[in-house]
Amino acid sequence: MRKVLLIVGIIAFVLCVLTLLYAALNWFGYNHTMDGSAALYDRLHRRMIIHLIAGIVLAVAGTVCMIVRIRL
Repeated sequence: MRKVLLIVGIIAFVLCVLTLLYAALNWFGYNHTMDGSAALYDRLHRRMIIHLIAGIVLAVAGTVCMIVRIRL
């Protein structure tokens, strides 16, 4: 059980980093696009928010897995 929680925790942290990097990429595109359409700005902003929330949820899940692993 401890190894499974460790593996799940590490995978959650890796996915957290990837989703937060993708959110940062969308934020950069949102702020540095000069002549995009309104739909482009809307898509970039929506993706940024969704991936930011997903990254935070994955970070919490990874942290919970690590804490439960230590308590066992």
